[in-house]
Amino acid sequence: MHLSSSSAAGVRFLTSVREGRGLKRSAREVGIGKETGYRWLREAYVAHRRGGKSIAETEAVMGLASAKSTAWEAEAAAGPGRHHLRVAVDAEARFWAVYDAGTGADGAASAAGVGRSSGYRWLGRRFCELRAAGMTVRRAQRLLRLSDQVTARAERQRAAAKLRERQAAMAAYEEALRSSRQFAHRTVGVWSKKQQQRAELVDTYWQLMRSGETNASACRVLGMSRRSGTTIRAAHQYQTRVLVPGVVWSGRYLDVRERLQIADLLRLGFSLRRIAAELSRHPSTIKRELDRHRSPEGRYLPRTADHDARQQRSRPRACKLAANITLRRLVQSKLNRCWSPDEVCGWLRKTYPDDLSMRLCPETIYRELLLRDNKTLHNRYCLKLRTGRRIRKSRWLTRTGHGPTITNKTLIDKRPASAETKLEAGHWESQ
Repeated sequence: MHLSSSSAAGVRFLTSVREGRGLKRSAREVGIGKETGYRWLREAYVAHRRGGKSIAETEAVMGLASAKSTAWEAEAAAGPGRHHLRVAVDAEARFWAVYDAGTGADGAASAAGVGRSSGYRWLGRRFCELRAAGMTVRRAQRLLRLSDQVTARAERQRAAAKLRERQAAMAAYEEALRSSRQFAHRTVGVWSKKQQQRAELVDTYWQLMRSGETNASACRVLGMSRRSGTTIRAAHQYQTRVLVPGVVWSGRYLDVRERLQIADLLRLGFSLRRIAAELSRHPSTIKRELDRHRSPEGRYLPRTADHDARQQRSRPRACKLAANITLRRLVQSKLNRCWSPDEVCGWLRKTYPDDLSMRLCPETIYRELLLRDNKTLHNRYCLKLRTGRRIRKSRWLTRTGHGPTITNKTLIDKRPASAETKLEAGHWESQ
């Protein structure tokens, strides 16, 4: 099947080359041959050069400088050309000159030296151009002096052509989505059924080995030869494989497969809402993902984004006071002057309005001072607090904690009988 550079695979290949992965690696990721990649590069190069870009601009846009650019330059300079069966340009110009002068389609075609079918084909094309420009059917018919029969046939052909274009666009759309899913699965490395069975067999083998079985007994239980067990052990340098708990994807966060598909659909020009619908996610999830993990140049790298997201979700997180020495020294100096944590955080926000690394929450300072596990701030700074306490106490566990706010109150079942009559002021209830 002949694929063009405008197909989903072609867009994916050209984008990969532009990002600096090289021709061979990009072709291998897309699943095409090297010659197909060269053909797509040639098509893209010629299109940019005919579009008015210089050689340097074309190479910068494509991200590749090839030794074959000399031959491509000759093709770009030759122009698009015409088909060998196509009528010459001057013959078409003579047809329109005679037809605009008032001669009929048959006479104009005869004067231009072409057949009737060529003349009516040119009239139909001009009719479609006028209709595409927004002209009504009747006005285009009067302007081109067409009969009702010819006008109806041209309108039917135009409607059929638009239907074919819509169907082709929808087919290309669905093909792009399907190929994007396949690309993401292939890049992540989704195992086949045989590979999954092999992995389960290896896991069971190592479970038997960790339980104290020998290689021969483990192979006998699994129904395989001793040489197979030796092969498994050799693949791990004859060391018992450590039991690593598998990571179960909860579905709450995006995984690497979804991020690869986001990056691929962005290359193909899909909107954020369509990407969200394809992944069964909310559009805000895709928007936040791109806002968080785009590079300064505006590129979205899915592998880097997945690594950064895992690092951000890891717990326990390093305290900002432990990582930023300058911030810790400023907080210590302000606490030494008997400033409260709220005053310290407000001063930092006012002094460093554009530096987010110098922002703190008052709770962070309180936790570092009052919790025993945190040793970033020394205990002597607790004496600088206005309460003077060194340990955090829960108000719900103390005798003087939260209690009734009304003393000597009367319960509702002890109210006087006069409240039932509602004759005294103060005993009236209203909605």
